[in-house]
Amino acid sequence: MREIALRLLMFHVENFWYNPHNPQNPDIRNERLAFDESILVWIQAEEKDEEERTKVLRKMVKNIRWLSKKLNCNSIILHSFAHLGDSKSSPEFADEVIEETMKRLVDRDYKVHIVPFGIFNEFQMHVKGPSLAKVFKQF
Repeated sequence: MREIALRLLMFHVENFWYNPHNPQNPDIRNERLAFDESILVWIQAEEKDEEERTKVLRKMVKNIRWLSKKLNCNSIILHSFAHLGDSKSSPEFADEVIEETMKRLVDRDYKVHIVPFGIFNEFQMHVKGPSLAKVFKQF
């Protein structure tokens, strides 16, 4: 069995906002979306993760839920971020895994938002201070 290499960089944020930025595509609205206390999860799926889809999903959901319970926070923001390592999965796989993660979390009564995939964003976040406010996981 191959080891998966999914990477999660999770922040417990006091607040977070993003503003889609794509001057080449006028269909993308330049509208700021803001969130109060949440767990912001930056996700990078790697090429070898595509062969272990079920395992990737299970571990990702398990780790997000673990941190959520520790922080007593059920608002989750999922953000694709393909800059946490050298290897990258296909964009389709990364998008599908994030969508499925959202479904699994929503089924467990989490409030979940996905930052739109493949769009550049201006953003600002206020990360809380305790050690669990900044967690990196690699499987």
